[in-house]
Amino acid sequence: MRQAVLPLLALLALAGCGPKRIPGTDLEDTGDTRAIIDVIARYNSALEARDAAGILALVDPSFYDNAGTLIPDDDIDIQRLRSIIPQRLAKLSDMAVRIEIKTLNVKDDRASAVYTWVSVYKLAGKTLTESDIKRMDFKRESDGWKIVSGI
Repeated sequence: MRQAVLPLLALLALAGCGPKRIPGTDLEDTGDTRAIIDVIARYNSALEARDAAGILALVDPSFYDNAGTLIPDDDIDIQRLRSIIPQRLAKLSDMAVRIEIKTLNVKDDRASAVYTWVSVYKLAGKTLTESDIKRMDFKRESDGWKIVSGI
């Protein structure tokens, strides 16, 4: 009996040495992870406030997004983002957004997050709901993590 308990105790001891997780998530609790979660939370708040300047402050000058297509007409670089974000947000009202991060991977000065997105907003007097699974990419800069793709 004692010989059967020893391997079990060793296994339990090793399981307790795993990475610390952010409560309520499967995300590893590191300074980088928390900093990126903060950027996503500020992005969420700026969306709900329809604050274009707040969103753009989170974006790196190298921002580029191909919108998940091979068609270059819908690609967005930082210049185009600066014009379309205020235009799109101005059309919306009563916006509520919920972002739930599913995975967050950090490697050196780059990171990516896969998240679910649910938004409810009014557009032209109609209440609309949108949901999707998205990916946001980040780059570490001297002043913190910035969004480089995925808005």
